[in-house]
Amino acid sequence: MAPGVISKTNARFAEILRAAANFSFALLRKCLWPAARPLEAARVCIYRIGNIGDTACAVPAMFAIRCAYPNAHLTLFTSPGPSGLIGARELLAGTEWIDEILVYPLERVSTLKGRLGLWRELRARHFDVWIELPAVAARFRAIVRNMLVARATGARWGYGWRLSSIFIAARAQSETLNFPTEVERLLDLLRDGGIGTREINFAFSATDDDRRAVGALLDGAALSDRPLMALAPGAKAPPNRWPAERFAEVGRQFAGRGLGVIVMGGDADRAVCGEVARAVGASAHSVAGVTSLAQSRELLSRCALLVCNDSGVQHLAAAVGTPCVSLFSRRDFRWKWRPYGAQHTVIEKWVDCHTCFLDQCPVGNRCINLIGVDEVVAAGDRTLAASTARRLSAA
Repeated sequence: MAPGVISKTNARFAEILRAAANFSFALLRKCLWPAARPLEAARVCIYRIGNIGDTACAVPAMFAIRCAYPNAHLTLFTSPGPSGLIGARELLAGTEWIDEILVYPLERVSTLKGRLGLWRELRARHFDVWIELPAVAARFRAIVRNMLVARATGARWGYGWRLSSIFIAARAQSETLNFPTEVERLLDLLRDGGIGTREINFAFSATDDDRRAVGALLDGAALSDRPLMALAPGAKAPPNRWPAERFAEVGRQFAGRGLGVIVMGGDADRAVCGEVARAVGASAHSVAGVTSLAQSRELLSRCALLVCNDSGVQHLAAAVGTPCVSLFSRRDFRWKWRPYGAQHTVIEKWVDCHTCFLDQCPVGNRCINLIGVDEVVAAGDRTLAASTARRLSAA
């Protein structure tokens, strides 16, 4: 068989396995909760784990659940992983349509005592509806466990358990299948359960205090009277990091055209963001580790463009409507984590070792290093031109 035929055959086999797994989940769920979805509920739990990007991509689905149960007490049950990591509590602080955010660190469920204590805490809430928004990389055993835990809490109705990724024939899948974005995947899951929405709403809002803080920051950096663009050179996985000196060169070129450059990141990105800002020059200012997530969203909303790695910041930009040029490695399933919206540009390069899922690249981050500065600047120019055209047509 030709290589292309083999890839399609292997990808099809993976799809069949995924469908069989999801059929078994549907059967088990129906055995555990045979009744139809209640149209009214007093207490609703959404289970969604992950960090900034995972949570931001789930916000439209969470808001759709809120719209389906407008009068319910809505609890978001979540974990960012080990203690100290940033997740839903920080991202959704002040969100009025979520009544409670219940966060557990991963180490709490590492002991039987911790698991029993958390189970009692959940059971005491007497949830009428439990909806899981499963992680994109959730495995078969974890999905079954989560379903049984939800039932053990006494939830009267449950939904959401679905396998998204199967890691057999991963390269064949990346080469032949079209994956939805994470935003679309979660909304499709809800629609299949009868929770539909016509509008995709990220439902974030800035406070007056956030606006004032961002205004003062820009005034202090002497950037308040200039059009802005943002750079975000950080990323959790090392293979996803485009070289800092290339970000700096992109920033210099846009600064030379009159744009102020905001360099963004978390506390762990202070060093690389400071390095990039210094290399760009007086037109750049690093806010890494300085702004809250709400203030970062407000800053992004004032930028005409974001150039970033595949990281959580691209999803914050998508949430506030700022177009991105996102630079992707090929370590993961292709484009699953691209930012939601047609206004964004994703740049990635093909390599024969793609879809490796490695956290450390043995060949020097080859795939992302194939992306050149001129290509990124050209994509930024096209994105800015398209954004200007959209604003003019809307005026």
